[in-house]
Amino acid sequence: MSEPTCLVADTICRTVELGVTITGAAIADELTWIDCRPVAHDPACPKCGRPGQLRDHVERVLTDLPVVGHPTRLRVRVPRFTCGNDGCAVTIFRQRIDRVAAPKAATTVRCARWILQRLAIDKMSVSAVAKALGLGWNTVNSVAAELTRELVFGSPVHLDGVRYLGVDEHKWKHRRGQGEPDFVTVLVDLTPVIDGTGPARLLDMVAGRSAEVLKGWLNAKDANFRSRVKVVAMDGFATAPPPPTCCRQRGR
Repeated sequence: MSEPTCLVADTICRTVELGVTITGAAIADELTWIDCRPVAHDPACPKCGRPGQLRDHVERVLTDLPVVGHPTRLRVRVPRFTCGNDGCAVTIFRQRIDRVAAPKAATTVRCARWILQRLAIDKMSVSAVAKALGLGWNTVNSVAAELTRELVFGSPVHLDGVRYLGVDEHKWKHRRGQGEPDFVTVLVDLTPVIDGTGPARLLDMVAGRSAEVLKGWLNAKDANFRSRVKVVAMDGFATAPPPPTCCRQRGR
């Protein structure tokens, strides 16, 4: 069942693309607040599929695309239902709004794409994008990194055709201290270079540098991938003996 929508506002802000309709708006300093609700009423329980009984509504705040140069927040009024199926493990659930945003996401789906486009295509800095959205640097960086992982590793053909695997190490952190390893193991598909069809292709980067890191990465892949790889080109970091100590370097 669908309810009347605000056609003009939904068209200007293109909220129709998200499956929500605008019910109100306000300005608070630099932020533009847009109130909205789902256009379609979907009470189906995510577990058993039976329609639930409307219980109440909850508010979800999401960062959306800037409106006329100002950061925007969507305030989505999400219906919450009670499942009446005694045999169902779910008792209370929210209506899914996957077209608007992923579960627990801080931004709308289209805003996440916008972030990646500005960084990758327009070469904007993370700081500039964060300022345009009214978000923190870490939030924007995390959104971009997560979407990149989804685009790369979520592709079913990401590892297809790999016959020549390149392995190297890269020091990405140059400050001492606790935390993540200073080095990452970089894995590259060299097949296009060998075949003369294109440049090398980045496959993955794994924290650490050792034979165990490479072994663990390979073991996590299926047998078909491992059997396809004919050559592994790598430096000696995994197999080289430990460097000589000061005592060994002295001639006696």
